[in-house]
Amino acid sequence: MSFLTSLGQYVAGVADSVAGLALSPRRAPPSRHRSAEEGQAQQPPPSTATMRGFPRVLPTEGASALGARRRTLDCLAPAPAQRRGGSLRVPRHQAPPEKPTMAFCKRRLSWPEVDNSVNSGVQDTDGSYFESFTALSWRQENRRLAALRLAEARAERPPPMPQDLGLPSVSAQLSHKEHEHLYTEGGFSDPYCMLGIQPASLPASPRASEDEGRKHGFRLSFKRRDGRQQRDSLGRLPARYIRATSVRPHTLSPKWNETFKFDIDDISSDVLHLDIWDHDDESSVLDAVSRLNEVRGVRGLGRFFKQVCQSARQGSQDDFLGCVNIPLREIPSTGIEAWYKLEARSQRSSVQGRIRLRLWLSAREAGRHDDDNWQQVRQHERLFGVLLSYEVDTAGMVNVVEGEASSEWEGDLCGAAQTLLHQHAIQGDMSALQAAIARFAAACKLNCEAPLDPKYMYKLLTELERAWCASEAEAGSCAGESASGLSRDEERWLADCFGEFVERGLHQMRLHRDLYPVLHGNSLNKLEYLLRCLSQLSQMKAFWRCCPFNKEIRSEIVSSLRKGTSEWYEALCAQDTESERGEDLVNLITLVQIDLQQGLTYYHPLFEMTNNVPYFSVVFNQIDKMVTEDVRQCVEHWVGEGWCGVAEEELYDEHQNPMCIVSAKTLPFEVLSAVRELCAAAAPAPHSPHDPPPHLLHAYLWFEPLIDRWLAVTKTMALQRVRAAVDLDRPVEGEHLVKHSTSSVDTAACLYHMRLVWRAIGGAEEGTTGGSLRLLEAACATALHYTDLVHGQLADQGYYENHGQNKTTEEICTIVNNLEYVRRSLSEYDDEHIASDENSRQLVRGALGTLDARSARAAAPLAARARPPLRKAVFHLAWSPDTLPTIQAITPLLEFLDQHLSALNTWLLPRAFLRALAGCWSAVLKEVSTQADAGGAERPRVYHHRLREALDLLAEFFHAEGKGLPMTDVHNLEWGRVEQRMQYHQAPTEELLELWLADRLAEQARTPMPSPYGSILVRVYFNHDSLCVEVLSARDVIPLDPNGLSDPFVVLELLPKRLFPKAHEQSTNVQKKTLNPVWDECFEFAVSLESCRSSQAALALSVWDRDVLTADDFAGEAFIPLSRVPGVHTHAPPDPLRPVELPLMQLHDRNHPILQILESRTTDKFAMDFVKKQKLRFAEQ
Repeated sequence: MSFLTSLGQYVAGVADSVAGLALSPRRAPPSRHRSAEEGQAQQPPPSTATMRGFPRVLPTEGASALGARRRTLDCLAPAPAQRRGGSLRVPRHQAPPEKPTMAFCKRRLSWPEVDNSVNSGVQDTDGSYFESFTALSWRQENRRLAALRLAEARAERPPPMPQDLGLPSVSAQLSHKEHEHLYTEGGFSDPYCMLGIQPASLPASPRASEDEGRKHGFRLSFKRRDGRQQRDSLGRLPARYIRATSVRPHTLSPKWNETFKFDIDDISSDVLHLDIWDHDDESSVLDAVSRLNEVRGVRGLGRFFKQVCQSARQGSQDDFLGCVNIPLREIPSTGIEAWYKLEARSQRSSVQGRIRLRLWLSAREAGRHDDDNWQQVRQHERLFGVLLSYEVDTAGMVNVVEGEASSEWEGDLCGAAQTLLHQHAIQGDMSALQAAIARFAAACKLNCEAPLDPKYMYKLLTELERAWCASEAEAGSCAGESASGLSRDEERWLADCFGEFVERGLHQMRLHRDLYPVLHGNSLNKLEYLLRCLSQLSQMKAFWRCCPFNKEIRSEIVSSLRKGTSEWYEALCAQDTESERGEDLVNLITLVQIDLQQGLTYYHPLFEMTNNVPYFSVVFNQIDKMVTEDVRQCVEHWVGEGWCGVAEEELYDEHQNPMCIVSAKTLPFEVLSAVRELCAAAAPAPHSPHDPPPHLLHAYLWFEPLIDRWLAVTKTMALQRVRAAVDLDRPVEGEHLVKHSTSSVDTAACLYHMRLVWRAIGGAEEGTTGGSLRLLEAACATALHYTDLVHGQLADQGYYENHGQNKTTEEICTIVNNLEYVRRSLSEYDDEHIASDENSRQLVRGALGTLDARSARAAAPLAARARPPLRKAVFHLAWSPDTLPTIQAITPLLEFLDQHLSALNTWLLPRAFLRALAGCWSAVLKEVSTQADAGGAERPRVYHHRLREALDLLAEFFHAEGKGLPMTDVHNLEWGRVEQRMQYHQAPTEELLELWLADRLAEQARTPMPSPYGSILVRVYFNHDSLCVEVLSARDVIPLDPNGLSDPFVVLELLPKRLFPKAHEQSTNVQKKTLNPVWDECFEFAVSLESCRSSQAALALSVWDRDVLTADDFAGEAFIPLSRVPGVHTHAPPDPLRPVELPLMQLHDRNHPILQILESRTTDKFAMDFVKKQKLRFAEQ
């Protein structure tokens, strides 16, 4: 059993089986009875003296005998797996080993390449100059967010009361009656007026003689004497002559704005008499009004109006404040509006103040009494106002009790109020139009004191327009009467109401930001209906009938928006702050931008839809003018004070030593950035085609002087920071980080900051070519300065002379990564938005080319360090046994490359790694090419076939399924040359000669005329069974004799010999001492047409100089493909007998691969003769 076991192990053992035989002095037990520990103990330990996968026995490179090398390298054959002891079964055929999985190009996408947050302290050397300017974007974003939060908070607040915003109330409106500075002893008065027409003849009074010196008065004077009232001396005037105004409480400047009409009997003698009294009886009018809720049904209606109408005449103990008497004959026909001084009734009265009256005269038809109806209309207005006010107040009180935030009235009166109004209109014989006017007038008056819901006002306007149209249809166009059936006074009254409503609406438009915040409840709905009201007015017939000369409401809205925007902007500017000049402007522009964005989103659609008003365009154009003025003033100030972006401040340390602190001044760029954001926010908004372009679009031009100064200072600061960064350089350590140091991060940050600021201020879009060019010059100078500093340090250390031997691989990777990181930062400037013209692009690309060259030179030692191991691995690949598959033979080489490249992939940036990968690929190609050329002609074809297969495997390895080098870089020119050499090595000599001929034919086609070696004129054609060649002449042959001339002759030869074995060389006669010989000789070659039609068939013409004592000198050669000559080629030229002039050529490439391979075949006489022949044809250097 032991003999059989030993025999099986011998058959399956390795090459040096003496050491592998399991011979023992005693019998070896079967392997199944051995323990695992014994099996492991018997295995020889792996040798650490050589690289994993490399053979232990190496042949001598200088050996000449191939057999000796084969015997020496037989030990590399793989040993089959050991079988169990005692088994004589034939081993199964093993499957080919799988291709090793290479991980050198695997890289986590989440790995950060460079630690951009590393801080070397270089920012402290210049006061964080670049960081201050880069902070413009996020600083502006913080401002914008803060302004947005502020605007949203304001927009969510409830709108303030009208009086808080300065909205005019009814007491502030210009009225037909107003009084100023009344005399009173108690501080304030509750004045009211009683007025009427004093006829020429009054009823006689018993005590008339006693009161001759007193002014007449309408009011009855009641005095408390003995518990009863007695009448004044004056008699009562007719009731239809007396009118009374309402009471204005607690004022010395009352404004009534009430109209009265009186019938006149005699205009030449009648007098308008007016008394002003201070109302002291608090219960007369107020009690009558307060009993409004006690009215039940129609029966109480007469009693209620009797109380209301008589309340002004039933006071007691009222104080007299003054009177006015105006003769009617003094009133012009066109009317008058003037101030009249108050008069006293007697000398004992103390009276002061004036009253303003508007007086006019009108005529009517006889028998028509409009006065009664007019009073009913006015009473209807007051009644409706009281009821409306009550409903609004009641709705507000109910909502307060229920805890609701809204205090809106829904717009419907209660049933009793509607019945009351209806009955009053019927009793007053009022038309539907008069009732609609009275309701609208009352609503307008109440709206001035406490704004009503615009939706309700829109409803009243719609009813008024409907009633007006109906009245026009009924009345027609009667002579002396308006089409609507209204009198002139009623139309004037309605015109006043329209004017008040429009004026208040326009005032609300001016304050729309405060009155109608965009995010508060029902504000936008109110604004929409207010705009609808104004739009309805602009389309109402009643409005244009009563107000024919009123301006167009749309233009009035535009004017109000402009004025309101100006007031809002000035209010923002008026806010006092302690900030530096320019910072307030930045905040202001930011607030304006937020307001414009909100206006575009919320207000613009409402104005556009209701009144066709381009809200955004109007507001933006107004803001554009005001912001432009403020910005230009700031720019002029900065230009005048010499702003350049940096300032130096002298401070003292703790020892009172002066020190200079550098700080950046960024306010101008903050303003410019804010202006650009404002324009960008307004760009997508709709603009009228008739509007001029905004002035802010040209803001960059205003800042150009400041930008030019900043560019000059920035270049100096960048160079200074680069020098400081190199001085403070230190390596950066971190997990999953490539090898780099702080200097590259600081330099790249410089370039990043400059580019970011340039885009933030609009230099990329709006900057001139000169500004962009100066920025690129600064950026390129910064990057090149860093490269020069690093290159200078390496040169001083002898890095390039000793190929980086004084640096470790990690240090070399750090240098390469630093240069690559700076190059990558500069490449971001190669953008059409920055490098807008060709000169700028050439500047950037020139700097990038310099950085690439410096980086490649710094990375060269990485490939040089791998050359010795590569040479060793490729050598063993080439000389591995023929029985070893290529995939196994190349495994040690691939493992070394994977280990080497994995480290580089971890330490290098992607582009730097690809450069190192390309350098390693180039080194592999050189080693493979060198190994293919070494050793002479004794190598068989299988040797080069293996190298060819290994070359394909190496190409797949470096491509790494698309994660390594691109296939275009793998299959580069060098790879093509190596592959070509492999093909040449495997080709026989005859095939190489044909390839050489094909190469010469291709060069003949590329050689232009005239040639430096002259030309030859021949005529070639195929005639029957022979090829005819007429050598006519040559010109400009090179002189090869000492006399400056030559003795030329031509040698004719058909190639290749495989096609023309019986065609021998032929030559012309020698032409003595000439450079332009003429031979005019004809030669025939007996060849077949099929041979001439071969694409490889050619005629070689060699020009030689005949020497007697020495060998003939080569002057040039030319080649003609026979497949194209007349008679052979099916498509002959038009003139087949026309001679052809060919340029003469000489050989220049002494290292041509075909010649080198043929020269290496020393045992091939045919190859050696060809090489010897061709060496005579090389041009002299």
